[in-house]
Amino acid sequence: MLLRSLFVLLAFNVQAKPQLNWLQTDWPPHQIVNGPYQGQGTFDLLHQQITTLMPEFNHQLRLVSLAKLEQVFTEAETANCTVGTLFSEQRAGNRLFSRPIAVGPALAVGFLEGRLSEHQANLPDGVVIEKLTQDPKLTGVYQPNRFYPDAVLQVLQQADSNLSSYSLSGDVNAAALLLSGRVDYVVEYPERMEYFNQLLPEAATLEHRAIVNANIASVSHVTCTKDAVGQAAIATIDRLLPDLWQQQPYIDAMQRWLDDSARRRLSTDINQLQQDALMQFKSWPDNPVNARNQ
Repeated sequence: MLLRSLFVLLAFNVQAKPQLNWLQTDWPPHQIVNGPYQGQGTFDLLHQQITTLMPEFNHQLRLVSLAKLEQVFTEAETANCTVGTLFSEQRAGNRLFSRPIAVGPALAVGFLEGRLSEHQANLPDGVVIEKLTQDPKLTGVYQPNRFYPDAVLQVLQQADSNLSSYSLSGDVNAAALLLSGRVDYVVEYPERMEYFNQLLPEAATLEHRAIVNANIASVSHVTCTKDAVGQAAIATIDRLLPDLWQQQPYIDAMQRWLDDSARRRLSTDINQLQQDALMQFKSWPDNPVNARNQ
C-alpha cells in the first residue's frame, strides 16, 4: 500500500508540472531536425542546456513550419515557446521575450567567390542592397516569412526588384542554387550559407558581404505565449541566463556554426552581453550567480 501510494503521488507530481510546447522549425544550422547534424543546431544546443535547468516544467518538442510558427502566436495558443527569435514590436504584441540568449552575425549577401566582387553595389563597408536588387542582369533570392531589418524590407517591397522569395529549407540547398547558376546571390546569414555549403558533395568557395545600414549583430531570445505558464517560463529563463552566459559550454554552443572570422567579429558583442547579464541580475537574491559566489 505504501509503494502504491508513493507511485500515485509521483504520478500526480509529474502530471502537476506545467507543460511547455517548444516550437521547432527546419531551420539549419539554427535548428536541425534531420540529417547527419540532427539536434546539433545552434538553438538546439542552447535549448538543451536551458531546459535541463528547468525540471519544474514538462518539455515537449513540436515541429512546425516557419509560417505556422508565427501563426501559433497570433492565434493565442497557450504554453508555446520558441528559441532564437529576433525581437520586433509586432512580435512583442503577441508573445513574451526573454533576456538575450545568443548573438550571431548580421544578415549578409552571399555569392560565389568573385561573382559580384566588382559589382558597383559593393562598397568598402558592405553591399548597397538597393543598387544590387535593381540590376536586371542579376537574380537574387531570400527566405520569406521571417524578420528583416528596414534596409532589406524596403527592397522587398519594390516591384521591379531582381530579388524574389524562395523557401530555403533542408530540401532546397541555397549554396547549390548559387553553384548551379540558378541565382547570383542569396540574402542570408553567413553561418546558414556555410551549413548548406558543407552539405554539397564538393563545397564551393563563397563570399559574404555585409548589408549597408543592416550590418548589426542579431540578438536572439526565447519567446513564450502570454499565459501563466509562458510567464513562469520566461521568468525562470531570465534567472538562469546570467549564469549560463558565463559558462564556456554555453558560449561554445552559441558559436557552433561560426568560422574563426565570425567569432572574432562577435567577440565584443558576446563580452558586452555577458557583462550586461551580470549587471542586470546580480542584485537578485535567488540568482544562481549570487548563490554560486556565496
